[in-house]
Amino acid sequence: MKQVTIQDCRMELIYLTNEKKHFHQELELIYLIDREASLDAEESYVLKQNDIAVINSNIQHSVSTGSRTIAFRLMIPYRLLGRMTSEEVVFFQCNSALYISNNYKEIRRLAETLLLNYLSMDSRDLSELASIIFQIIHELLENFSVDKNRIALYLKKFENRKIDRILNYINLHYFEPLSLMDVAEHFGVSETYLSRYFKKQTGENFVNYVNDVRTDNAAFELSSTEKSITNIAVDNGFSTPSVMNRYFRRKYGITPSGYREKSRIISREAVIEEEKAEQVKEQISRKIEEDTKKSGSSKKVVIRNLRDSAEWTNKNMLINIGEAGVVGEAQIQKHILFIREVLGFPYVRIWNLFSEKFMIAEDFSGDSFNFDYLDRIFDFFVHNKIPLFVDMGKRTRVIMGTSSNELYSAMQQYTLADIGEWKNLLEHFIVHLTRRYDRKILEQWIFEFPWNKEAYYEENYDYVMAYRTGREIIKKHLPNCRIAGVCPNPDVNEKQIRNVIHELKVQEIFPEILTMKVFPDYSHQMMEEVIHHAGNDYLYARRFIEKIRAMAEEEGAACQICVCEWSNSISNRNIIQDSCARGTYVIRFIQSIWQLVDMLGFWHGSDAVDLFYDSKKLIYGGGGLLTKDGIKKPSFYAFEFLSKLGNHMLRIGNNYIMTRNSAGTIICLCFNHREYSSYYYLKKDTEILDISKVFLSEDRERIEFTINGLEQDGIYIVKEEVINSKAGSIQDEWQLLGNQEELGSGEITYLKNMCIPKLYMKQTVSVGGEINFSVVLEPHEMRMIYIYKY
Repeated sequence: MKQVTIQDCRMELIYLTNEKKHFHQELELIYLIDREASLDAEESYVLKQNDIAVINSNIQHSVSTGSRTIAFRLMIPYRLLGRMTSEEVVFFQCNSALYISNNYKEIRRLAETLLLNYLSMDSRDLSELASIIFQIIHELLENFSVDKNRIALYLKKFENRKIDRILNYINLHYFEPLSLMDVAEHFGVSETYLSRYFKKQTGENFVNYVNDVRTDNAAFELSSTEKSITNIAVDNGFSTPSVMNRYFRRKYGITPSGYREKSRIISREAVIEEEKAEQVKEQISRKIEEDTKKSGSSKKVVIRNLRDSAEWTNKNMLINIGEAGVVGEAQIQKHILFIREVLGFPYVRIWNLFSEKFMIAEDFSGDSFNFDYLDRIFDFFVHNKIPLFVDMGKRTRVIMGTSSNELYSAMQQYTLADIGEWKNLLEHFIVHLTRRYDRKILEQWIFEFPWNKEAYYEENYDYVMAYRTGREIIKKHLPNCRIAGVCPNPDVNEKQIRNVIHELKVQEIFPEILTMKVFPDYSHQMMEEVIHHAGNDYLYARRFIEKIRAMAEEEGAACQICVCEWSNSISNRNIIQDSCARGTYVIRFIQSIWQLVDMLGFWHGSDAVDLFYDSKKLIYGGGGLLTKDGIKKPSFYAFEFLSKLGNHMLRIGNNYIMTRNSAGTIICLCFNHREYSSYYYLKKDTEILDISKVFLSEDRERIEFTINGLEQDGIYIVKEEVINSKAGSIQDEWQLLGNQEELGSGEITYLKNMCIPKLYMKQTVSVGGEINFSVVLEPHEMRMIYIYKY
């Protein structure tokens, strides 16, 4: 098939050929029609049938493929993209082989539509082709563009320095009469400064670099278009063809015409025969038709054996509350008791015990310590028989606006001079606890010494030494107490963690509980070789947990694994956290990692610990399960539903967990989790989001269940509890009240009564030990189903 050019965008249906490392200024979109091809562009990956990928401008890449691999290729000039956006750098994260959870439905549909129109092209009217191309560009800019501050996550050489922006500016304007003065004026610097800076950063002078860019792009056009050499020279910024010829010989050692002829010999292998093109046309037409039919299909689930089943264990055994100081507030205590009563979390985790506002001591090397404030906090837990998971580390008090923007940050913990003061403080603290409370109560507690960013003391700080000191003191007074530790901060690399785990094992002081934090926007240095792709939260979390767990197993260390802090975001201002979507996220996350861990600590219990100047509103994206007024969020119900599952696992799938309890009741938790779109991951401000763009799709899910092997025939009750946007969602109920910032006690009580699951009941008949029922799940819906004999 002949190559077609519209608005400087080139498209062609080709047999892919092996291509050595090369790059070009144009954006390359590849849609694989048949077979497979291996590509290497920053990362290696394999494109298979129906995969779609974008190779960004000036990214070195190579292609390796067998014979007769068919692909549709669209080349989009980078300068065209530059004219359509105000972004300084244009970079896309669009690759269905790498970023598997992104939504490629629309971009794939557009590529297929463009291909069909290209194969049925009427040369008299190319406007429809042009229209589809611009729709593709819009889709890329709208849903796959990466903010310049995050490009380094996907492109290691890009650091968002001034030189990166200068080189990108050249890539956008190389075809113009571009001078050093033009670029210096654009970036607000002098020509002299820019000349020296450019030479220092690139090793080349400005003029040679610009002409090298022009030469590379001219070479690409020579090999891939039929444009005349004169036009190619002018279109790429050369004043005359002879100037291009000079630079071309210098770089490639051959004339432009010789380069073109050599390229033509290779490109002949890629020509698609007319007969094959017709077959592709039929194939794509059938695919579009089948995709249309599939959109209305349902999943069928058959449960054949109710006797042989695995064990489902609900490991949500820990709820984070926050700094010890907040527990003194009546509202927080009320929320803790409510969460424990309804959700049954056996442990509550708190931190920052040694806050300056507690007035503990003036001299930490002496013998005078005042633990009166802490006593009031511990009295509350002891009186209510709530075991504590105590984080003994030092950590900054932070309220996160986004994953990288701090609304508030303050260090309120005492600063200790050396390990002597650390040891003295701990000794007095533990002795005080053992005098005040029964040892049997204290030995139910878990004391954790995490590897936080903040040092426990200043002089000659060493984590292993600090941990060892704390462990020895607690074990001396509470020998049966469990010790938790490590919980590496994100700045610690893999080698450092391995060394610490090894050292703890060698010294025979390995923690009984090995802890870690897992947030999708909390990247660890030890995972730097595993790029955290948008949509792969669960895969990334699993690999992180597996990696640390493997380190302990390699050392032969017997311990429990605890994810002591986890959520959909580390932010305290993320509107998703008030929505039904967070509820389904909770279920999906637990479902994906529950077999890897022994304890899970959710972040966190109540929005009342996140109060700030902006928390006047009823809800504001806080990280809690309860609003500041104690209204249950959908994420609260996610944990409540999980706690009601039976111990016998019957079947688990992407949208359901089916169990049976000891009374024989079948309990099934269904949920319609929608993955985040690239828009969500690529936006910096997670409080101000266009919610309509946050998810890959808003599709319903229909599941048809067949359960065999029931002991009795007859009538069965099917009871359902539903949380979705129309039932039980605080975010949606508040919208019905006009999102009013100031609500009275009557309105708060009303919302508490409204934000509950919708209840449905119906009957079904078992015949031959079999019943059938179906559910249609709205997007982000959670549905708890109980099936029992009438």
